[in-house]
Amino acid sequence: MENGINISFYLLGLRGIGLNNIDLSIIIVNYKSWGVLQQCLDSFQQFPPKLSHEIIVIDNDSQDGEFEVFGKHNLQIKLIKNRGNNGFSNGCSLGVDNSNGEFLLFLNPDIVLTNKSDIDEMVKFANNTDIGITSCRKINSKGSPEREITFSSPWLIIGWIRAIYKQLNKKQIALKYKESQNIWYPEWIAGSVILIKFTLFNKINNWDQGNYWMYYEDVDLCKRVATLGKKIALLRNVELEHLHGGSSRRNPKTTAITKSEVVTSSHVFIHEHTRGLNRFALHLVIMVNTLASWLLRTILTLPFFWRGFFRANLFTLVSIIKYYLSVMIRQTWKSKRLKNNES
Repeated sequence: MENGINISFYLLGLRGIGLNNIDLSIIIVNYKSWGVLQQCLDSFQQFPPKLSHEIIVIDNDSQDGEFEVFGKHNLQIKLIKNRGNNGFSNGCSLGVDNSNGEFLLFLNPDIVLTNKSDIDEMVKFANNTDIGITSCRKINSKGSPEREITFSSPWLIIGWIRAIYKQLNKKQIALKYKESQNIWYPEWIAGSVILIKFTLFNKINNWDQGNYWMYYEDVDLCKRVATLGKKIALLRNVELEHLHGGSSRRNPKTTAITKSEVVTSSHVFIHEHTRGLNRFALHLVIMVNTLASWLLRTILTLPFFWRGFFRANLFTLVSIIKYYLSVMIRQTWKSKRLKNNES
């Protein structure tokens, strides 16, 4: 089947119509990350899951002329162009609409399979009735595992508070997350690798497209799964490599957008999952902490004003200030990049 026909057919968004269901749908959202995405797809050719599977790539309207060329060189995937860069949740949801798998595996485009990437083992484990979301160990380019111990308390969004909490609860944390165990149960897992059964995903009503443009949608998803009494699991004997070569690190302006969106989504998460005085205090502390930390970073890198990292800090500070001013004008914490950003 020609790639153009594939695109047109799956844009209908009718899940499973006229097709036999398969075991696993792998959904990848791309935005100008064609290089690392190709490495990701090549790794699936090298280490393919034994389960019946499909790979669906949603391009969030990169508008760089690469979409058609990439599709012609990767006829084994379903490549779908989104109508706009409407955020990670929106792209993932479009992928689900065009999927047929019993299980859904959401991956970042800069994730690469290795000989330790047993996707079949992940799906087998995820089939346990008490498991809601499954992930695995992610190894960075230096060979070190990424953060695996996470906390869903909104107060622990703030780095220095989290550091104090971890120090004060060091023994309890060590007992809960034993190094000898292959399976940990953190409070949430990063959206770069999320495996969930379609029936459960449908039950929790999808990714939250109305509140999150990028970041914290994974924490929100895990929190909603946990409220149903399901566990969040991380398999430490299964590894994927995380290249960190996506679009968020392309240049200072792009960095500023992504860093400011982290701040935006943290406020949205707080607004959605806290109430009363606790909500007010959290918003205030994060605002002061964010402005102070980015102002300090900008001042400290001022002597290197000709370097990219100074411009990234400056652009980020300006973006955050603009965001807080817009919050007062628009009366909502949501990102202005969302289609529907009413409070």
